[in-house]
Amino acid sequence: MRTVQIPSMLRDLVSSAILSVDGITFTRLDVCPYCGGPVKGHDIRRKRFATVRNKNGKQTVYVFVKRYHCEKCERLCYAESPFYPDTRLGMPIVDLCNALIQKHPYHHAARILAALEIVVDRGTLRNYAQRSFPLPNVIEMYGVPIPISILNINELSYKGNESSSIPGAELFGASGLPPTARAYLHTMGDGGKRN
Repeated sequence: MRTVQIPSMLRDLVSSAILSVDGITFTRLDVCPYCGGPVKGHDIRRKRFATVRNKNGKQTVYVFVKRYHCEKCERLCYAESPFYPDTRLGMPIVDLCNALIQKHPYHHAARILAALEIVVDRGTLRNYAQRSFPLPNVIEMYGVPIPISILNINELSYKGNESSSIPGAELFGASGLPPTARAYLHTMGDGGKRN
């Protein structure tokens, strides 16, 4: 497989944003997303946000998402978190994948992701292309469309390290990544564009 040359500054920028998410916990859920009933804490689940490659091999970035039990309809539901419905990667990674497949064939997009040290295969890219995710706002950096959400996460995590850690909901809310259920449904009503 041919490699794609990516400036180390861009690779480090994307990697640091993704790694800054490792270990964040998402606990906010006011009411049941299914029926609007009151919810009670159930447990906390570890979810894979991304897998990155570094000099030590592969590193999986995990976040923790609290699950709740609805007292009305008795369903289990997850707290608001940075995942699109039915995806196993975090929103910023899915946004990056979608931005790349808008411009490149799957095999080349996979090479760009590999050069950015993000582990995503062509099959996953092909699956994302068949779904209707909102198109992310991007900035072209060295010819690579980088979602603004990744840049904002990097900036906010840096600011958080100066004073105190940023809670998960604040980090993703401030970076333009609305919570899962509201984000996906709300953006679909706006023609698929995110504010």
